[in-house]
Amino acid sequence: MREYIELTKPRITWLILMSTGVGYFFGLDRTASINWVLLIHTIVGTGLIASGTAALNQWWERESDKLMRRTAGRPLPMGLMTARRALWFGIALAVAGAAELWIGVNPLASVLGIFTLAAYLFVYTPMKSRTHLSTVVGALPGAVPPLMGYAASSGILNREAWALFF
Repeated sequence: MREYIELTKPRITWLILMSTGVGYFFGLDRTASINWVLLIHTIVGTGLIASGTAALNQWWERESDKLMRRTAGRPLPMGLMTARRALWFGIALAVAGAAELWIGVNPLASVLGIFTLAAYLFVYTPMKSRTHLSTVVGALPGAVPPLMGYAASSGILNREAWALFF
């Protein structure tokens, strides 16, 4: 069980959830009360898709992680879990998170979550080993969680939302 938790990168996921929560509160109508059920769906869905993304990232980088002291102790390089289990675990979490956001929150929040996963895994991750410009590209998926929170509470992305992004 510990290996599965480690795949989710809980500290990073916690930071993502905090920034999503901040976005949620910025997106609230100033006259409305907090919809706690919607906030919980937002946090759960975001946590699932972020955890799935982290697990899929570790699956993707399992060979290069063996070569670096900082990452060699992760479950996959250590052989504590099979790559197949990590892959399916990551997929299950990501799909569950996207579904939770789509059904429990709104399609916009879900699409933003899916975009974040795709940008992180398929653009940023491959660039990391090729160019230092990857950090600039990696800032894009890193800036989306507040937009997800804003979209969750307001249902839109207006100028105020984009101010959180930039």
